[in-house]
Amino acid sequence: MLAVYLQCSSYILLRNFISTVVSGAVFFILSSLLFPLAGQARELADIQKYIKNGGYALSKNGQTVFSQNLQESFLPASTIKIVTSLAALEILGSDHRFVTRLYFDKQNNLYIQGTGDPFFVSEKVNIIAQIVAEQGVTNIQNIILDDSAFALEASTEGSGNSKNPYDAQCAALGVNFNTLPLMVIHNAKVQSPEPQTPYLPIMGRIGKELTSGYHRVNINAFSNIGSLSNTLLYCGQLFQTLLEQQGVMVAGKIKHGHVPPDTPVLLNYVAEETVSDLVRSCLLSSSNFMANQLYLAVGVARYGLPATWEKSRKAMNDFIYSSLKLTDKQITMVEGSGLSLKNRISPEGMILVLEKFEPYTSLIPLKYGVRMKSGTLRKSGVFCYAGYFIKGKDVDPFVILLNQKQNQRDKILKILYRL
Repeated sequence: MLAVYLQCSSYILLRNFISTVVSGAVFFILSSLLFPLAGQARELADIQKYIKNGGYALSKNGQTVFSQNLQESFLPASTIKIVTSLAALEILGSDHRFVTRLYFDKQNNLYIQGTGDPFFVSEKVNIIAQIVAEQGVTNIQNIILDDSAFALEASTEGSGNSKNPYDAQCAALGVNFNTLPLMVIHNAKVQSPEPQTPYLPIMGRIGKELTSGYHRVNINAFSNIGSLSNTLLYCGQLFQTLLEQQGVMVAGKIKHGHVPPDTPVLLNYVAEETVSDLVRSCLLSSSNFMANQLYLAVGVARYGLPATWEKSRKAMNDFIYSSLKLTDKQITMVEGSGLSLKNRISPEGMILVLEKFEPYTSLIPLKYGVRMKSGTLRKSGVFCYAGYFIKGKDVDPFVILLNQKQNQRDKILKILYRL
């Protein structure tokens, strides 16, 4: 009897033990499933607290897994440059290079014909000057600047034409992003602060209107003197000075004109930078000038010279609605930089753009260990991020679009990264 009792007791203890273990296992499994969900719910609730007017989205494996105000449109600021960049890469081609042409006639006039190179900087002008000297040119009568590749109806949409470099206007022959570097000394003396850009007379004139210290200014924010625009005067003076440093003397004037038919070609200067290089630089520096130069080039590629805002809007709309399959509810785009308050995009629209941009992910700058482009218009309360979380082989597009006074995008970014 005692043996039976012990066997029964052992059985009951074993049964209770097994039951406890099984219950614990079930509890552990349920906990492992439910606790992360509860944690995600808390994280998502925190995001909602940070958004007064805005939206976000996070996509994984081609599916939007978390979002808020997914289909509502917001001001994107400079995140719209991703759309411009994608159009340039797809329409112009990632290996496309811009060309600047020089002609030299029998009267020793040098014609410089621009095609809107977004990266036409002092170093490049100096290389051209060296090549001109190497070709045996020692004397030039007039420098004649041909900017007929552009016929812009107005200034950039959204630009206030302030002295700030982000307001610089587009041009077929715009050097140094149409911005002028200068140093004003206390005694009103003006110098060039950059070794690659020599002192130019236009620096002295504009420097008189500025306070002491370093400046980089939008060249067109200042009044023109004479018939030449500041853009062309700046370009012409830079060419003249760098040519003379190479021993090529300029006897005449800097003029605006067109290359006459049958004028002999002296040089077709093909830029070193490809469109891929330009996109990388544009997204890193967030250059409004570069973005809109690319935007205009897309219009030329589709509808020919000269570049106009109308052609580019038409070309971009065709790309957005036909190639990307976006709707006008998902995106409205009137220029390529994000300056305009008429630009709009929804989180859903930006996610679809990012999915198409994925082959070019490496062109987007790294910030906080995340591939992303920021967009900021502080006065208008616009704070945005768009890019990718890259974890191992996973590339997950995300977007944060805030149109509010409180800049909470970094807090939202951290939460999305954890999800």
